[in-house]
Amino acid sequence: MSKNLLIIESPNKIKTLSKYLGNDFDIIATVGHIRDLSKFGLGFDIETFEPKWVISDTTKKEIIKFINEKAKTANKIYIATDPDREGEAIAWHVYEIIENDQKPKCKRITFNEITKNAILESFNHERDINIDWVKSQFTRRIIDRLIGFKLSQLMQSKLKAESAGRVQSVALKFIKEREEEIKNFTPIKWYTIDSTILKNVSLNLKELNQKFKFNEQKDVGGSNFKFSSENEAKQVYDSLSKKFKLIKISDAKEVKTSPKKPYKTSTLQQDAINKLNFSAKQTTSIAQKLYEGIDIDGTFTALISYPRTDSTRLSDTFIKSTTEFINEQYGKSYLGNYKNEKQSENAQDAHEAIRPVDPFVTPDSLKGKIPKKELDLYRLIWSRAISSMMADAKFERTTFTFENQKNIFETSSKICKFDGYQKVMKSDDDEESIINSNLVIGENYDSDNMEIKYHESSPPARFTQASLISTLEKAGVGRPSTYNSMVNIVLDRNYATLEKKSYHVTKTGDIVIEQLDKFFPEEINKDFTKKMEEHLDNIASGTEEWTSWLKEFSPKFQERVFIARQEMEKVEDEKVGRKCPKCENELVYKISKKYKNKFIGCSSYPNCDYIESLKIPSESKELNIPCPLCSKNIIIRKNKKGSEFIACTGFPKCRYLLDMKKFNEHQEKNPNDPLPIIKK
Repeated sequence: MSKNLLIIESPNKIKTLSKYLGNDFDIIATVGHIRDLSKFGLGFDIETFEPKWVISDTTKKEIIKFINEKAKTANKIYIATDPDREGEAIAWHVYEIIENDQKPKCKRITFNEITKNAILESFNHERDINIDWVKSQFTRRIIDRLIGFKLSQLMQSKLKAESAGRVQSVALKFIKEREEEIKNFTPIKWYTIDSTILKNVSLNLKELNQKFKFNEQKDVGGSNFKFSSENEAKQVYDSLSKKFKLIKISDAKEVKTSPKKPYKTSTLQQDAINKLNFSAKQTTSIAQKLYEGIDIDGTFTALISYPRTDSTRLSDTFIKSTTEFINEQYGKSYLGNYKNEKQSENAQDAHEAIRPVDPFVTPDSLKGKIPKKELDLYRLIWSRAISSMMADAKFERTTFTFENQKNIFETSSKICKFDGYQKVMKSDDDEESIINSNLVIGENYDSDNMEIKYHESSPPARFTQASLISTLEKAGVGRPSTYNSMVNIVLDRNYATLEKKSYHVTKTGDIVIEQLDKFFPEEINKDFTKKMEEHLDNIASGTEEWTSWLKEFSPKFQERVFIARQEMEKVEDEKVGRKCPKCENELVYKISKKYKNKFIGCSSYPNCDYIESLKIPSESKELNIPCPLCSKNIIIRKNKKGSEFIACTGFPKCRYLLDMKKFNEHQEKNPNDPLPIIKK
């Protein structure tokens, strides 16, 4: 009996999809891109921009062969790659490799979640491949290859750096500019008078006695009066008594706070980094698992919608089911007046927010059934999506006004009258601040503490992965599927490091961005990337021919590359100050491209392959025992968890390792024998 053929990207989806489609379908995964631009040269014709597509490896060839075998006997062929432009391009490549006589069977379908209803419904909306989306993706790949290939050649030949590219270089530029802001920052200084009564009620000085003619320091935060000098603050402080008279209690005012919109890729990344201590890479990986399907009681089940999106819209189906859930679990009073925002014209990916597939699958119902990190991320997504459809939280705010020597002080209380969406997801801004309701107008209240405090404004914070993603998104740089790589590639290339979660530019990164800024100011900036995204949107909508902008951009860019080749100064390796023991040439400091560690090597490489490790870290201990692989001394090192192990001082060329327990056993039994070589 003939079957239908469903072609998807990820093999991880197969178990979940098979559960819904049964034996009527053969399912094959392309495992990502089935073809790509040739890695030899640019991968496209520099005049016409015609791509040179190649099948990258033997595995892909086997997948193509398998697809064509199944296509011959299939009733229909459905290409169900991801619902974004990249997925559309992969779908086109699949269509292109299918034998011509089988092409009439092909149709494109998409789904935003892997549920039975969504999958079956997608077959009712089969369509042809959107060639405008495909061309838009072609343009992105070609412009990134052109810039990346040409600039990376420059970096390698001139600066001894690994690469440069459109997005990674803008990210590095943002990090560098923030460091310059911090370096050049001049703090603003001010003083406040801080007072408390009733042990924990803080009073803010709002108005001075008219005899004081001091101007308040502006451009700094806080609700207390800000004195420009300690002398001014001291004059007021010395005039105050220890008693504060309550002169007014305002009528209670209702204050509302509204829930936040559901997550899109950038906001999920930011919250997962800040609240769960995940990395961008970890968040991307776990979200993909939750989307593709995860084993729950022996059944693969998808838990969230497509996680690469720049939309905060919710589907009508989800709105309906979540309305039922809120009414059932919390009551009608908790249901908000939810309205979908108008779809952004620039939304490039899935046209829906990241949300749970089924609101009735609560995080608590999954405890013990899925790994903790997956549960934590699901709870974040579930809570944000459900709360976004709930009612505002309502508070009563009351202001208390005190007088002390004709100086006016204030404090306020904030009492929650209806928790609304806070029932599901609280915010730091929603905390109550309750003040003793027995305060009486006309009464005096003694000060518990009163002091002059010095304040100084802080420089802007260094970027973290979360804040860098937020800044790049606001600048229109990147897209949902690239946020993870954007914030990691500068680390992978040793252009920046993460220290206490904050980016610090390395010496190499400094040189790279300085030279890119000098020779390519038009390309390495947020405005270029924003303009490029507008062109890509126009191509995707069919209002711009896909090569027109490339033909305009390419000649100007290549001219700047030519100038940089002539004028960019070449960076020489830093000399160690010793001669190579093998060939007598200078020893220099180098950085391993693969492992990113610094080591000493011969300046005549590749003619001479001599290398040695750098000075042994203080927490390491070199032993006068030869390595069984290369005869250099071994060393006791510690891993990230603090556990000791044996390694060779000839790292990275020699990769001898030995467990500390096995080393101790060897030394006790056979101290005069060579160390054992443990094969994996």
